[in-house]
Amino acid sequence: MTYDETLSYLFALEATRGWDLKLERVRAALERLGSPHLRYPSVLIAGTNGKGSTAAMVEAAERAAGRRVGFYSSPHLVNFTERIRVHGEELARERVVGGVAEIRARIEPAQIALTFFEMATVLAFRAFAEDEVELAVLEVGLGGRLDATNVAEPLVSAVTSIGFDHQEYLGSSLDAIAREKAGVMRAGRPVVLGAGLAEEARAALLDEARCKDACPVLTSPADVAGWPLGLLGEHMRGNAAVAVRVVRLAGTLAPELAVDEPTLRTSLARVRWPGRLDVLGRDPLVICDGAHNREGVEALVAALPGLLGGRKARLLFGALRDKPWRDMARALRPFVTQAWLATVGGSRGVPAEELRAEFAREVPAETVADPARTLARLYEADRETPILIAGSLYLVGAVYADLLERRHAHSVFALEPETRIRSSCVEGRGSQVDASQAGRSR
Repeated sequence: MTYDETLSYLFALEATRGWDLKLERVRAALERLGSPHLRYPSVLIAGTNGKGSTAAMVEAAERAAGRRVGFYSSPHLVNFTERIRVHGEELARERVVGGVAEIRARIEPAQIALTFFEMATVLAFRAFAEDEVELAVLEVGLGGRLDATNVAEPLVSAVTSIGFDHQEYLGSSLDAIAREKAGVMRAGRPVVLGAGLAEEARAALLDEARCKDACPVLTSPADVAGWPLGLLGEHMRGNAAVAVRVVRLAGTLAPELAVDEPTLRTSLARVRWPGRLDVLGRDPLVICDGAHNREGVEALVAALPGLLGGRKARLLFGALRDKPWRDMARALRPFVTQAWLATVGGSRGVPAEELRAEFAREVPAETVADPARTLARLYEADRETPILIAGSLYLVGAVYADLLERRHAHSVFALEPETRIRSSCVEGRGSQVDASQAGRSR
């Protein structure tokens, strides 16, 4: 199979099998591959928001200390290979093809039918074992207890935050959601809890830690007060505090993973996590943030006054129907001079006309068919008023896909910070990157 054929196979798994949260299939598949997930130490990071940036900070710290680190995250913005990185490099496409072929050869005779996320997770575990990583940093995909990543046996686990998202899978109360995410805890092992947890969620997590005989470690943003951070937004201080505790605890349990203080501080000042409060330009200011749920938008709104310097922005926005998009719109409207609304995510997306009606209650609004071309027009029309790209990561991915092609970059991680959006964007060519919208959960 070619790489494109392999991707078609993978994305078809999501279309036909969707999310089916169980661990038995993943365990059975990994056993047939020789249990690669047990050949290296790992850390496992869950949470409604902040888990990706926290994992990115842990990975950056360990890699800066000279470790060979595997990093598994989701969803991808543009290319599937973003999900699996070793020592900062995305998994080569030929290894995706070969890895999927081998996994299928091992599991199909046993009639083990993996979902898309399970297949991606097994592929990551296999790649990390092949590359003999010294540590795997694993971001939980959804929940914790039944997430495919939870077959690992982490040295340290973490729960960054608890909020309302994916209630159809995790429950409708903070208590229920917290108990699902507490599934990443292990007996006798530390679990790091994020700051700012609602009392209901905090109580549930501490109760689960007692029941599981885990060792909870509470954090505070003050733990990293004064540290320069490469990721913007005051909420990142809480995520950084979790990351620092995870790194320090991992180094205590496995001295070969210890990171000295100067390296830890330097790595957090340099870490990047594309699509999350990412500044893509300065003339005008262009801010891109994949805030896709209520808590994510709240964090974005809290950061906007400092980023915008009291100004308002032109907004490019799209959202999925299963998100609280009306609440998101209400939160963003006070910071917006005008809104351009796009339908994203195929049938899951809120139609642009519905978004327009919501925003038009307070600000001028119009629908757009091509977010990347719209961004280029906004950029050319006014070099003074900031531009804000927010909402679903599908929208953020479309913007990054266009940037990658025009900058001739191979990865979102290869884009230099504050990449300028050039006037040539107005030409509006199509992107040649992984085009399927499947495989992204938000």
